[in-house]
Amino acid sequence: AELTGRNDIVVEGRKISGNAQFTNLKNMFSHGTLLFDSHIEDVVQALNVKKDKIESKGIKSIRSRVANISEYLKEKMTIEEFKDFITKYIFKEYKEIPIIDLSEDEWGKVYKLSDEKYKTWEWNFGRSPEFNIRKKNRFDFGQIDARIQVKNGIIQNIKIYGDFLGSGEIEDIEQPLMGKYFKEEEIKMALNNIDLNYYIGAISTDEFVHFLI
Repeated sequence: AELTGRNDIVVEGRKISGNAQFTNLKNMFSHGTLLFDSHIEDVVQALNVKKDKIESKGIKSIRSRVANISEYLKEKMTIEEFKDFITKYIFKEYKEIPIIDLSEDEWGKVYKLSDEKYKTWEWNFGRSPEFNIRKKNRFDFGQIDARIQVKNGIIQNIKIYGDFLGSGEIEDIEQPLMGKYFKEEEIKMALNNIDLNYYIGAISTDEFVHFLI
């Protein structure tokens, strides 16, 4: 195994570990993966990179670039045995492995911080950089193709195209979404009084919002 680039560990050119880090002036948070015995096809689907991106960068398929650690072990072991092995290796110079047990009060502070900060929509989505997203899907009544520009979690612009045979002006759907947060509740509320069947076809508000989000 060897470290490559800024954050990957590879074996024979295949990635078994990736890491990421967030930092500000006061704190640093690091996290990473060890791909031990995953269903690689599920991993490939979760990391479904567009074909043109792969071709433009000359990248091999994801299937050929990732691997399970279990493939390279001389002796088979369970993931629990692997975790135990890694832990003992890290603390091999210690007489015993140090364990820190958090008190109920400390756990309370952890959960409080999680609920009030890290689980909020503002932290997970509202702080995101400006991005453009395209959502495209074919329904029974035709295809919908939505182009959405989002900045600081707020919809700056949205254009809806498609081959559906709606009766109204599609701008009547687009305009109410301008300036709204790119989250389910807000979009649903903005479309609450709009008859999507008239403008697009046989689709409910919940279905349309799910499509956008």
